[in-house]
Amino acid sequence: MHDLLKQRFGYKNIIPLVAVAVFFITAWNSHGFYHADEHYQIIEFAGIKLGTHTPDELAWEYGAQIRPALQPSICFVLLKVLNQINITDPYIQAFSLRLLTAFLALIFIRSFIKKTEGQFENNNTKKIYYLLSYFLWFIPVISVRFSSETWSGLFFLSALTLFLIKDKQTSKPFLAGILLGFSFLFRFQIAFALIGLLLWLLIIERVNLRYLAKLALGFFLIIFIGFLIDSWFYGKPLFTPWNYFQNFYSDIMGESAPAFGTTPWYYYLSQLLKLPGYFIGVPLFISFVILIIFKPKNLILWCIIPFIIIHSMISHKEERFLFRMVYLFPYILVTGYEQIRIVFKNKILVKLVNYFLAILFISTNLTGLIVMAQKSAGIGRMAITKHIHDRYKNRPVNLIYCSWANPYNPWNGIPEKFYLEKNMTDRRINNLCELNDSLIVSGAVNFLVGRKIDFENQECSNIVHENNFNFEKQSIPNWIECINEKYKGFENKNILMLYKYAGK
Repeated sequence: MHDLLKQRFGYKNIIPLVAVAVFFITAWNSHGFYHADEHYQIIEFAGIKLGTHTPDELAWEYGAQIRPALQPSICFVLLKVLNQINITDPYIQAFSLRLLTAFLALIFIRSFIKKTEGQFENNNTKKIYYLLSYFLWFIPVISVRFSSETWSGLFFLSALTLFLIKDKQTSKPFLAGILLGFSFLFRFQIAFALIGLLLWLLIIERVNLRYLAKLALGFFLIIFIGFLIDSWFYGKPLFTPWNYFQNFYSDIMGESAPAFGTTPWYYYLSQLLKLPGYFIGVPLFISFVILIIFKPKNLILWCIIPFIIIHSMISHKEERFLFRMVYLFPYILVTGYEQIRIVFKNKILVKLVNYFLAILFISTNLTGLIVMAQKSAGIGRMAITKHIHDRYKNRPVNLIYCSWANPYNPWNGIPEKFYLEKNMTDRRINNLCELNDSLIVSGAVNFLVGRKIDFENQECSNIVHENNFNFEKQSIPNWIECINEKYKGFENKNILMLYKYAGK
């Protein structure tokens, strides 16, 4: 009986259950998008098939036909079903997309843990592995993003799980090829990791031609399905990977492109140290070096190295391009820790390291975990739009906004039509000093929105109060803003401030 209770309520069951709650809360609160592509190239693209959008209302990638249609098509199907059952609120629909992503993430992460935990002999090490795999502070928030980077990373993780299974199932390479095909269609640049994977299979595993043929069959089957989906979505026979890599070749090999891009070649290495926070980034870097020294034949290593090297050669670099690899970071951290524990057999030293890591995890990681579970994505633009939607969606709204402060059109280009209110007008001012009575619309709820930096000019800020605008909401809660003063996860000056007109 004791063993049964221990098994049912052990960390291997309790931690995943807690993860379900954390991922759900994060999905519920993480309104909006981390990067524009997550919205404009997926949700807005789906609108072309839903009949809510026209081609001129979409991002330029639609006309260039370089975006794979698989994920916009998944979005189209889900939104179509939700519309059919009268769930039409755009924020609930977007939450459904995040919830679906979280569900996949929980399944794939758990499967990967099950297949890799056997590499760690110490039971305490396994507990750390479980905790980091679910609760490394950036994993839950990335795991709820309905973005190409997240979905590509998840399917790649699932494929790696099959390669780590030591059995003789004849269907394994075919299934792995299918998963890798999906990973590629969600984000083409995963091909750089696939290069490393193929080299590992040939050099380390020495697989035979039959194995490779089954792997290729599964992969190209999905690529062919992607071709059919692209052709249906764009209305003509089309192979988007070809269009995309033509652009990629121009980017990396073009005469105007610097040899190592517009940012230094070591950009991603520095970001691996900086973005997780140095208390996590430094151990991650050390663990990566340990993996190279002590386990040079490791599959994870062979996938990550070419992925980072080739990305470092591309002129356009963004931290989100690393998101596909973040699910491997807990494995790297724990492998490094385990190797240190083996090399340094001094129990006192090991205990000191354990306490040190525990303090770092609780102080740094837990803070990040709580913050990211409670805030909207990015600087919280959609927290502003959701506030307006929830309280004033059946009333005409007039939005007066400063430059670069319109949450519905943050870059003064294509608006986020998916979230636009039906009875809304907007008026742009260059700064708060231009605020005056002529901008007020009679019979509408009048709002003013600006960035914190817009309110630094005291003279202009006074005009806001003189015109009877009262503060209503800011895009990032005050307590998170205070924490961010130390962690610098985003620019506090870009936080949006929403004011409501109180009338004369």
